Amino acid sequence: MADFVAKKVLFTSGKGGVGKSTLSTTYAKLLCAQGFEVLMIDCDVSLRTLDIMLSVSSMVLYDWYDIVEDNVNANSALITTDGPKLLAAPQGEISVTADDMKKLIRTYERQFDYIVLDCPAGVGPVFDAVLAVAELALIVSTPDNVCVRSAAVAAGKAADAGVESRLLINRFQKNITFGGRALNIDQVIDATGVQLAGVIPEDRALVLAMLNGELIDPNSKGVKAMERVIRRLNGEQVPLKI
Repeated sequence: MADFVAKKVLFTSGKGGVGKSTLSTTYAKLLCAQGFEVLMIDCDVSLRTLDIMLSVSSMVLYDWYDIVEDNVNANSALITTDGPKLLAAPQGEISVTADDMKKLIRTYERQFDYIVLDCPAGVGPVFDAVLAVAELALIVSTPDNVCVRSAAVAAGKAADAGVESRLLINRFQKNITFGGRALNIDQVIDATGVQLAGVIPEDRALVLAMLNGELIDPNSKGVKAMERVIRRLNGEQVPLKI
């Protein structure tokens, strides 16, 4: 793997509470199930969450800022889970630059097939720093005007940084959408200006499994939808299923 460099995939939402971390963790676990080596980096500075979702909170000794500051060696900060490796987010207030993220990525990019960067809500300095290393931004939005507006802002910043974007519409409910109480798929695409990668149906069981650090059900509708997303991102022609 000496000449191979990991693909860097950023998950962002602009707004919190849309299920971004649930989807990023599901994505990483599914890639691992396919035999890929995956590193997840929790970029939610001061509000670390992925260690809970991956059920490894008691194993966190260092965070990725310790690598940036050269406090520990690269392997010491890596946390082994039943799926991807994890770099935990720093919990204190820190200032993160694009150079910091580039240094961090250089440390690990030849050890993994994928590096999944789970961004905090919003489009602040951390988001800007992560955009400096990302190759693909997966923009997560629920089908409502508030989330769509913030997703459009995030997509615009990704475009300005030269990062390719794809849209994930999460928590889609046909009965609500067809009843006119939520935006339909075309409206979300038009409002964000981002090419669709997939529609993820409302899946309460998946959300609860992630929040409690439990194993995900491979047959759940949310997991199946994310499997189709991965296939599309790999170039397959997979019909949309809602």
